Amino acid sequence: MNDNNIALSFDTAEYYSLQEACDYLNRKYKIHNITQKKLLKKISSRDINTFIHFRMDSSPNNSLRAKIEFYNSNVFPTYPNIYDLSEKQLKPIVDTLQKLETFVSNRIIDDLYMGSFLFRVSKETVSNMTLSNNPDDKIFLFGMEGFIQRPNYNDDPYRPRQLAEWQITVEDKSYQLTDISYINFTIDSVNDKDLAKFAKKSPFSCSFNKRADFSFVEFNIKLSDIIILHNDLLSLEEESLNNKPIESKGKFVSRKGVSHKKTLAKEIAKHVAEKQWGKTLKIK
Repeated sequence: MNDNNIALSFDTAEYYSLQEACDYLNRKYKIHNITQKKLLKKISSRDINTFIHFRMDSSPNNSLRAKIEFYNSNVFPTYPNIYDLSEKQLKPIVDTLQKLETFVSNRIIDDLYMGSFLFRVSKETVSNMTLSNNPDDKIFLFGMEGFIQRPNYNDDPYRPRQLAEWQITVEDKSYQLTDISYINFTIDSVNDKDLAKFAKKSPFSCSFNKRADFSFVEFNIKLSDIIILHNDLLSLEEESLNNKPIESKGKFVSRKGVSHKKTLAKEIAKHVAEKQWGKTLKIK
């Protein structure tokens, strides 16, 4: 084994920072012109997974929660159609979905403090980072698109294996989420002192979007925070070396399906509107 192969074997890992990925590729192909910015542009153009590692110590005074957006679960009945249910029939479905989301959120927060999660960086965030001229610029993180939990590096971040394990039981039936679309973090406080304490512990710089009784945490990340998995780097290599055509991104393609929470909200709003409409007719 020559010196370059020995060095390459030490450069090879399960995941890399962008700089480590550049070092790996430059050594592998015996070149010197792959930079973090060039690599990130390739990643962005081909929508390759990138992640951030999030770990922080627990903060007992302020309840940190994961606000989850998802498109699929086994909570919705297969029959009858959800759109044909009455408001009374919808209520237990709403309750079950809320319990399930709370349970999954709590599991994420519990394991968050162990540092086992890698959260997928949204494509909008990566795209904005490619346009930044300063590697030290802090770019707003537009939410996190799912996660993987180490050492399950081959998981689909939208459908990590943990979802099958994180089940709740309601009236002898087991329920689980089957995908995760977006994750945002919230804090059960709008007090400036509480938020400042959280900001000191946060692994990334952050600001807060205050609501009535809670605050959205808005993270800002740098180029050095980006992580790419070895398998994803191999995929990027293969696509680039084989000149695989890059999909056109001129037209936005929405995610298939409708969020379960939005569907329920829409149906309940419909029933409320029907009641209000009936009262209006009676008054007239």
